[in-house]
Amino acid sequence: MKEDKDLLFLAKCQNDDLRTLCDILTHNKQGELRFSEQLSNTDAYLNCYPEKMNLMAKEISEEFRKFGSNTVHTLYKKGEADSYETILRRVCKKLKVSVAYNDNVNMMEQRLLTTLCEKTTEKLSDEELRDLADKAGISHKNLNRQQIVFSLMISLRTNRYLFVELMTFIITRIANMIFGRTISMMGMITFERYVGMLAGPIGWGMLACWTISDIASPAYRVVIPAVIMIAGMRYRHVELSEA
Repeated sequence: MKEDKDLLFLAKCQNDDLRTLCDILTHNKQGELRFSEQLSNTDAYLNCYPEKMNLMAKEISEEFRKFGSNTVHTLYKKGEADSYETILRRVCKKLKVSVAYNDNVNMMEQRLLTTLCEKTTEKLSDEELRDLADKAGISHKNLNRQQIVFSLMISLRTNRYLFVELMTFIITRIANMIFGRTISMMGMITFERYVGMLAGPIGWGMLACWTISDIASPAYRVVIPAVIMIAGMRYRHVELSEA
């Protein structure tokens, strides 16, 4: 299988992030290996998991593309799986994220992550909204719910730090729901000062509803969280590179 240029950056990502992505692909919520996965039997997995994940980034990328591809099309293309760009566009369509025909990978990922953060914000209670507004430095004394939500949407689009922290937290919750254990990602240490309230049942229930429970296809229950994970990893990788 040819390497996908849009997934080459995975080799430069943090070990914990890569392990989480790998676990999403290989393990179910009971901690058991997925019946359809083919990664855990490879030499790369046996030699590199869980401490040297960057050395098996290519194999993780290939496993992801297999999960996200149409089997018939893959056979027709002599084993060449769909590109990340194709899978990402398919996931955006599935989640009703508005993307244009000429949007590139970075633009589609940004739209996906922004939509995810905005939907999270919209689901908060009035108390949670005001609490988040306080922590984001937004004066809300004379604002109604709709105005607070709008102000937070603007803040998420302009405050890169707030966006990264909220996005990171959401990704960890999605991954946690997939294989049922606590995971870690870089950037989580300072998150509680912003949106710690999302750790409760409201945050979990909303995320489960939007990303998992209404998706019939078993493959999508793997591919969608994996795409969100990859998008988040790329965004934070770029942020760290520019810092």
